[in-house]
Amino acid sequence: MGEFCIGIDLGGTFIKVALLDAALTVRARRQVETPAECGAEGVIEAMAGAAEELLHHRAASSGRVLGVGIGSPGPLDLDAGVVIGMPNIPGFQNVPLRDRLAERLSLPAVLENDANAAALGEYRAGSGQGLRHMVLLTLGTGVGSGIVIDGRLVHGAHGMGAEIGHLIVEPGGEPCGCGQRGCLERYASATYLADYARRLIEQEGRPSSLRELLATGGEITSKDVAEARRAGDALAVEVWDRAVYHLAVGCVSICRVLDPEMIVLGGGLAKAGEELLGPLRAHFERLHWKLAEPKTTLALASLGNDAGVIGAGCVAWEHFGRQH
Repeated sequence: MGEFCIGIDLGGTFIKVALLDAALTVRARRQVETPAECGAEGVIEAMAGAAEELLHHRAASSGRVLGVGIGSPGPLDLDAGVVIGMPNIPGFQNVPLRDRLAERLSLPAVLENDANAAALGEYRAGSGQGLRHMVLLTLGTGVGSGIVIDGRLVHGAHGMGAEIGHLIVEPGGEPCGCGQRGCLERYASATYLADYARRLIEQEGRPSSLRELLATGGEITSKDVAEARRAGDALAVEVWDRAVYHLAVGCVSICRVLDPEMIVLGGGLAKAGEELLGPLRAHFERLHWKLAEPKTTLALASLGNDAGVIGAGCVAWEHFGRQH
């Protein structure tokens, strides 16, 4: 007989669920669409239904499931297990998600911020294996982050630490949705990369091969910018370099405060691979202090889209595994 934990990664588009053994190997998985239009009740039922399928999997039925880890967007009250609010799913205000799922599944549950869970996943089972100090940045619609110091996630005094996406990298810069100005998220997310290219074309009349997408009613994506840059489009080169520069500013600031062994890059923008890492390392080394050579490694995440769900399972193992 084996022991298992279940990880649940709640996203605005999909709910991912995985059954993990003690070695953090995924023994079974499910993915269902997030019924956001059904509000909190419908989403919780979808999460529970997918988890129940795994509870009936042959591996789980021949062993013991210790508990459930939930990775969720926030803000969250981690101690109470409550989702305070969620921008992409209506009706998720002050929802006791941890206890609702625990009751529904008849299993103990623990709630964690989704970016923190992904960071723990990369630390335990991905690019950060064998390290003590690691930071994860996820470059997607926004810039998510998680910090692991001496093997433990950093939450801060009020549960709102590790929000590196809202580190100010351009004082007095463009307004961010959080209410600040000049946030890293505003300058280095995949969303902003595409938006800035569009603005340069539409508002400043800048020439670019990307103009054709707008002319036919299409939308520019970060992938389009990357492909245009690869083809030598001058505007795409400028937009990409500007985002990477601000990302490097953020990475240098992380080093000054935390001195991690590794900064891991995940999310959609990181799929560019060396096209992101190469110029990022160049800016990073140029901006880094000159008192000593940079020792922090910049690397790509290795778990891909599984980081969140594996990380949620890791949270469960760390919480419930110690109790057995």
